[in-house]
Amino acid sequence: MGTWGHRNFENDNALDFIEEVEERGIERIEEAIKVVANYPEEEFLNADDSVAALAAIEYVAAAKGKQSEDFPEDAEDWLQKNGAGSLPSYDKTTITKVIDRVRNNSGLRDLWQEEGNEPAEWLAVLSDLENRVS
Repeated sequence: MGTWGHRNFENDNALDFIEEVEERGIERIEEAIKVVANYPEEEFLNADDSVAALAAIEYVAAAKGKQSEDFPEDAEDWLQKNGAGSLPSYDKTTITKVIDRVRNNSGLRDLWQEEGNEPAEWLAVLSDLENRVS
């Protein structure tokens, strides 16, 4: 990843996800969440799927009026044009499952640990996201 930070839109893959949403619409948001929600526990969840799922959940939070401070303007514009109300409502169990999967057993978590970064700030961002969508 060229751009790297602890917030969910501070990496290149999350910014690419915004473009994918602009091209494919709500389907892309739903797909990103569904992939991680249905991922087998015993299998390695790659960083790209993790990043996409977190970005998708950020869209869900923003649609509820609880966007993060780093929610990109392009994504905000897309939500305004396409109607935030058109996003499906996800139950807390699904969102928690996805965030926990990324937090506890994923390539994204491994990247945080490999880089020697203190994951405390990243983990705080995940907790904040979970609180904003519940």
